[in-house]
Amino acid sequence: MNHYKYTLTSRCLLYMILMISFLSKAQVKYPSDSTFISTLSHRDKNNFLNFSYIKIDSSITNFQNYFPRNTNGHLGQASSPLFVKYQSQSIGFQMYNAPYQNDMIKGDDVKYYQTKGPYASLTGIAGSKQEQAFKLLFSNTFKNKLNLTLAFNRYSGIGFYKYQQSFTNNLYITSNYHSANNRVGYYAYVLFNKLKHQENGGLSNDSLFLENVNINKFLLPLNLTTAKREYRSTSFDFNPWFRLNKTEDSSTVLSHYVDYQLHYSGNYTKYTDTKSGSGNFYNVYYLDTVASKDSTHWRTISNGLNYILKISPINTKIKLGYKNEVNQTYQNSDSLFMNHFVDAGVYFSSKNYAGFLKGSYIVQGSNQNDYLIELGNRYIYHMPWRHSKLPIEITLNASAEKRHPDFIFNTWLSNHYAWYNRFLPTDKLQSTLVFSSTDHRFDIGFVIQSIDHFIYFNEQAVPAQSPISIQNISAFIHKDILLFKHLGISAKYNYQSSSYQAIVSIPNHIINGAIYYQGNLFKNALQLQVGFNAQYFSEFYGYDYMPATNQYYVQTTKTVGNYPFVDFFLNARIKPVRFFVKIDHVTQGLLGSGYSLTPGYIQNDRAFKFGLNWLFFD
Repeated sequence: MNHYKYTLTSRCLLYMILMISFLSKAQVKYPSDSTFISTLSHRDKNNFLNFSYIKIDSSITNFQNYFPRNTNGHLGQASSPLFVKYQSQSIGFQMYNAPYQNDMIKGDDVKYYQTKGPYASLTGIAGSKQEQAFKLLFSNTFKNKLNLTLAFNRYSGIGFYKYQQSFTNNLYITSNYHSANNRVGYYAYVLFNKLKHQENGGLSNDSLFLENVNINKFLLPLNLTTAKREYRSTSFDFNPWFRLNKTEDSSTVLSHYVDYQLHYSGNYTKYTDTKSGSGNFYNVYYLDTVASKDSTHWRTISNGLNYILKISPINTKIKLGYKNEVNQTYQNSDSLFMNHFVDAGVYFSSKNYAGFLKGSYIVQGSNQNDYLIELGNRYIYHMPWRHSKLPIEITLNASAEKRHPDFIFNTWLSNHYAWYNRFLPTDKLQSTLVFSSTDHRFDIGFVIQSIDHFIYFNEQAVPAQSPISIQNISAFIHKDILLFKHLGISAKYNYQSSSYQAIVSIPNHIINGAIYYQGNLFKNALQLQVGFNAQYFSEFYGYDYMPATNQYYVQTTKTVGNYPFVDFFLNARIKPVRFFVKIDHVTQGLLGSGYSLTPGYIQNDRAFKFGLNWLFFD
């Protein structure tokens, strides 16, 4: 068996080297134009920011870390949040937050592109336990007016434990257009996410693992053997705009625009377990004592119309708008929810500054009186530094919101869980301040949150509402340095705390670090990095996971964390081709058995992985 593994590894490395040799002859030049590619996220577009130029990604730093660590131990599975983050989400109806932040593309993350020619990026990754990943990005702008972009991800693996197989697909297509005189244009995207994975419920008994961390993990007993989860989401967004005044030039003071936005999203989740009645994992059955088949559908259609006044002399835009939203849910019965919004905002931008103050309020509907007020600021300051000026980006954001509970908190009916609650709306204040270098080699900042009427899943895995206000804080600092032209060091430290740690359970200390050799070989034809990467989470009461509801709930009986995850990596680039070779969790079996971040779910064993990325510009 070991001989087979080494033979397979040798063959994979040989094929990769031959492919690189062939590909490097096919294309040797990068575009010299620094304005070749510019991007704009859907969220920034809604904040009236402009396209910004991005550097063509030829860096090999951190290339080997292609997925964040999953707390349930395998890519494509549910994963609990480990960080306190500033997150501003639109108000309105919401079913629930699916715990796939590592694996789903959200609408705000969709990117629009503008290019000065065809651009494509292809990435292939393979690793132990049949891990396979493929990523594609293609973009082209026609006649400097119409852009089409396609992004596609597909990855899968069987994991190190039984019943851990997963499949993930992400796809989005974006398009943006503006006429020659910039009087009319549009933004549009189609987004699709599909995740399918087995649910094993975690280890039913970890004594064998604690006695011998090198035991064959397929021998360990698990809580569930036939449970599966599927989650699908499809969304479409179309946003045409039109300038009412016929001309706009340097003498124009006021310009008037109308902006229409049509949005549709359809979502589906299904949980099945053909033998849910034969084990001891569930002790309540509402619909079927033999097998479980729970499914939930929900869809949203919204229409919005905005008027925008552009004041050119002061680089300011003022927006007034209206939106209506229709939501339909199905979980054993149909429900219909409607909301009517009013929106307003002031947006300012200049060469070194962009900022906004905006608000949204639900005047009528199932979420009536919900609101979101957000302030955003981004400023670039050129700080004098060693006979030059170092550009520093300063970001300051703050928001205040009132939000009705997600549907799952108030109403739920499935085979193992059912409830009907009338929780109060949640009030949340949050802010963040970040200082960072524009090359992202240094940043320092903090996040502060205050939440009233916080809703969570308690130790019985059912919803509950906190009777007291909760304050969360996160402070972080990150720095990358290169010593003696060859010794690279990267370090990041996060401190986090919550005033109610029994509900908001997070590690107080998170450390990420890397040390590596960097150099150019063969007359600068080969760029190389070789080193080690480590990640550490301090001890905390990790959230437990309930497969039936696809949600994490608090527990205060078992701690996780307090374990360093160490990886060995080799990153390299030959002309337009980048590749990496990585031994993930190289210290497995040497530093104890505490490599868990969710009770009952163990992180992966030592694993060999490699990947390849190739860029095209023609």
